[in-house]
Amino acid sequence: MQTLFNMAITGATVSTCKTINYLYIENTLKIDFPMKKLFFYLLILCLGTIDTYAQALRTFYVDFGPNDVTNGNITNSPDINGNYWNNVTNTSTTAPSVYLLTSRNTSSGAFINITAGFSSNGINNGGLLAPAAALLKDFAINTATQDYFHTDNTAGFIIKGLDVSKGYVFNFFATRNDPEVRKSNYTLVGKTTYSATLQTSGTNLGGTGYNGNNSTVLTTGTISPDAKGQIAITVKRELGSFAYIGALKIEEVRIPVTALKTVYIDFGPNDVTNGNITASPDINGNYWNNVTNINTTAPPVNLADKANASTGAYIKITSGFLSNGIQNGGLLSPDAGLLGDFAIPTATQDYFHTTASSSLSIRGLDKTKGYVFNLFGTRNDPEKRITTYSLTGASFYNGILQTSGTDLGGTGYNGNTKTILTSDIIMPDDNGQINLTVTKTEGSFGYLGVMKMNQVDPVVFEPYCPTKDIGRIAIMGSSVPSGTGATNNQGYAQLYAQLLTARVNGGVGQPWNVSNISVPGNNTISVINRWDNDLLPLCSRYVIYALSLGNEGITTGGQATFDQFRDNMKLLINKARQQGIEPIITNCYSREDYTATEYNFIKQMNLLIHSWNVASVNLLGALDNGSGRWATGYKYDDLHPNDAGHLEFEYAIVPSLFDALKAGKSQPYRVDGTSLSLSAASGYKLQIKPEETLHSFTYSYDIQTSSTGQVAELSTAAGLNKLVINASGKMDYSSASSTGIPGLTVLNDNQWHKVTLTHYYAMGKTLLYIDKVLQGAIAEKIVTTSFDLNGSNAPAANYRTLLLYRSGMAAEEINAMVDANLLKSSLEIYSPLDGANVFSADPIVNLAQSTNKVRKVNLISGTYYLQNRFSRLYMDVDDNLITQDGANIQQWGFMGTTNQQFTFTHLGNDVYKIICVKSGKSVDVSGVNTADGVNVQQWGYGSGANQQFSMVPVDSDYYKIVAKHSGKLVEVSNFSTVNGGNVQQWTDVNQISGQWKLIRLSAAMPATIASATKKDDITGISVYPNPAVTTLYVGGVTNPVSIEVYNSLGLLQISSFGTSIAVDQLKAGMYFVQLKSKGIYQVLKFIKQ
Repeated sequence: MQTLFNMAITGATVSTCKTINYLYIENTLKIDFPMKKLFFYLLILCLGTIDTYAQALRTFYVDFGPNDVTNGNITNSPDINGNYWNNVTNTSTTAPSVYLLTSRNTSSGAFINITAGFSSNGINNGGLLAPAAALLKDFAINTATQDYFHTDNTAGFIIKGLDVSKGYVFNFFATRNDPEVRKSNYTLVGKTTYSATLQTSGTNLGGTGYNGNNSTVLTTGTISPDAKGQIAITVKRELGSFAYIGALKIEEVRIPVTALKTVYIDFGPNDVTNGNITASPDINGNYWNNVTNINTTAPPVNLADKANASTGAYIKITSGFLSNGIQNGGLLSPDAGLLGDFAIPTATQDYFHTTASSSLSIRGLDKTKGYVFNLFGTRNDPEKRITTYSLTGASFYNGILQTSGTDLGGTGYNGNTKTILTSDIIMPDDNGQINLTVTKTEGSFGYLGVMKMNQVDPVVFEPYCPTKDIGRIAIMGSSVPSGTGATNNQGYAQLYAQLLTARVNGGVGQPWNVSNISVPGNNTISVINRWDNDLLPLCSRYVIYALSLGNEGITTGGQATFDQFRDNMKLLINKARQQGIEPIITNCYSREDYTATEYNFIKQMNLLIHSWNVASVNLLGALDNGSGRWATGYKYDDLHPNDAGHLEFEYAIVPSLFDALKAGKSQPYRVDGTSLSLSAASGYKLQIKPEETLHSFTYSYDIQTSSTGQVAELSTAAGLNKLVINASGKMDYSSASSTGIPGLTVLNDNQWHKVTLTHYYAMGKTLLYIDKVLQGAIAEKIVTTSFDLNGSNAPAANYRTLLLYRSGMAAEEINAMVDANLLKSSLEIYSPLDGANVFSADPIVNLAQSTNKVRKVNLISGTYYLQNRFSRLYMDVDDNLITQDGANIQQWGFMGTTNQQFTFTHLGNDVYKIICVKSGKSVDVSGVNTADGVNVQQWGYGSGANQQFSMVPVDSDYYKIVAKHSGKLVEVSNFSTVNGGNVQQWTDVNQISGQWKLIRLSAAMPATIASATKKDDITGISVYPNPAVTTLYVGGVTNPVSIEVYNSLGLLQISSFGTSIAVDQLKAGMYFVQLKSKGIYQVLKFIKQ
């Protein structure tokens, strides 16, 4: 058996380990950290020597030579061996980059640049026209060997975009039919170097009568790229007139390194019949962890390493498995010669399995380390069964493993007995998590039996831009993000940039610069091929990838196109993060030529993107017509939205997304085991006010109740829409703009249910789901400005998982949420609702990547007294004119009469009508006037904006009452502290004379009916000197009092406790001094000179 490394690499070392078979999947992983030099972490456990050159993870074929027919041709793909080739035809240093496809026709992100110019020749000048496969094997492709690049001195090229965690083996072929002895030297320089010589020409070199090389391929040792992911190749004339390069094969391989910590995990039942836990230590001295509970409700399994030391990490089941084992195809007698340290019978005899897809999360990981996973699964069954393992942390890895099939483990045994899947290096996400999804890919089941997790050390990766422009967002996509279909190309990307500017100009959010480098017609391959030239020089901190399955070719390519888009998007995400650029993804959207087949592909892809560890935008939910085509009235042509459509796309993007990213807010993950109890008696509601304009949305929460009542209220432009559990225990949706949706499912059975209301604005449809059951749908277009959970007529209930998305959702997305998946595209609010503070000290914390919050808003409903904060007197309708329109509203000492009682009725958006109980008339700003000083009176309610008031909380006790028509406060005139002080409207300058306390009738009230405040000239308490220059004294008191000095706007200037206060720092003018102590409350005026 050949050793893994047959190297001539400067400074390289080789270690030899026990032979074990491994399965490797073509994939790459690149990670970054925002430091001056970013660290990309890699390491793989050396478990053994692997067959020739480590069994290539990916292979690249490159044909060098002209494409002029006379002297050369490109090599078409696939060749007779099924391999795909890359063609380098331009010999100049100004030649465009050649982006490399793998031999399986997948994009790699690697590319070739000519660094020192060659010449080219071929067919008529000594190229090998009829290569023999027996001699050259996969190089024996005539279009590859018939032509070549050459130099009479030195030439070269560089390969960039390589994976710094991998090694590369180069295979060079070159020939020129000429009797002169000619030798070419190839020098490769990366992190390691290699140099060797190949003879290309000479008398009878290729046998009698043939003077060219026809059989020898120069194979290098393993070369590691430098810290930038580059390897430079120099081709030099060593002997004779010329040096040559004709064809090149590059094989990507793993590099062996040593694990820092190792964790062994056995998955399967512990019922003796079908499985047992693995006892520790095993025969190799290793300690194991056992995961036996398949349910999402299972307690976390804390992980110890192989030496039985705690790691701080744990496993949480996030989507339930099934389990089986001994009597159902488990591997009962594993062979240590094949499986090495996995050959423990109790580990291989049982397993977890899934009929579709199941998942777990490894949490509490060290975010500064990388992790390599070894995965084993088996089931003795003749059906061919293949499992896909998807690992997601800061980037992605997908690998497949065949677990079952006729004679898979040797004649007569139909299970996997020897193959272990080894992952790339995965860095944990910002929350210290790596998620594993196990998916049935072929056959009846997917399997997970044994897992080993190796913690690894870092190596250095050097980004293109050591310093990023933290305020720059690049948008890299195709025609829709470039603006096609919109007037003057002002499409959704431009509209979003304008929104960001407007927000910062309005004092909301951070300043951002947006660079739109979208190119019409682009697909993932196009973007990969221009990525280094177009994106990297911007040095942007963020990039929005805005691509679609339509441009990828889904209408003709089907599953292959789907897979290409998925894999290339993951590659683009990994490339960005390697360079310290944070990616954001727009989901796939509608097109007029989509059939049900393409629509299903779009929805599948969007579900995947929802789950990725990357911010994303749900564009389909903005413009879908329910069948994957444009909503009526929103298309420019079959492929593009019009102005209105672009606006809907813009609304789907979370306005504060980039503010949250800049603040370091990480991707959310689902939190289990929390809930919050609410009822009318709680005294508050949970309110979400969406950022900016919201059209399409999905509002969802889990509820557990045995009662009836109004659960939620939506404020819309047309009025209040409500979700109410009716007397039958079913939830009805009532709408101010439509007929509503009657409920079908009983949900007051004291079990948990998920309520989801989803609205497609462009489609003009609202749908209500209880769990996975559609209750109904109605035609309407609503603009919602707030969502309130709980209220004055609410049932006593437990709540959890409060969500608000900025897009509508298809049934598949609703089902995924019910299945306990956290979908993240266009997610503005995710609050687990944690009343017991299990997860967070804030029970209503928002984990979504936005700066918006869930607010506790006091319930205002019913009848109150209104006490002014400054004067401590009460709002009062002049009782002498109580039946008349225009009766004055003033302040007065507490009387306890109905002319001082006001009933509040919510109209939506925290706007209320306020009705005097005694008269039945409304508080009213006279004449609908918007000026300062306009009188506040009573008048018969006519739904005027001057009779509607926003209640803006100042703190837990006081509110500002703001007239809807003018935006001005209802206040007491001139800071009056006497009975009869007039109530008027005035500009809001935070004056405390415009703040009111709502006191319920049942609350304890003062026994007196006289004014609690005395006039300035009452004998006893006074302030002096008046005017004052440096110090103001309080007379008529024997004990210290609280002293607060306010300016003429009612703003607190200074305060003290005692019998005097220094006023020398005040500007000249009139001030109010408020004196408070037990039994004393007085406001006096004084002048500061």
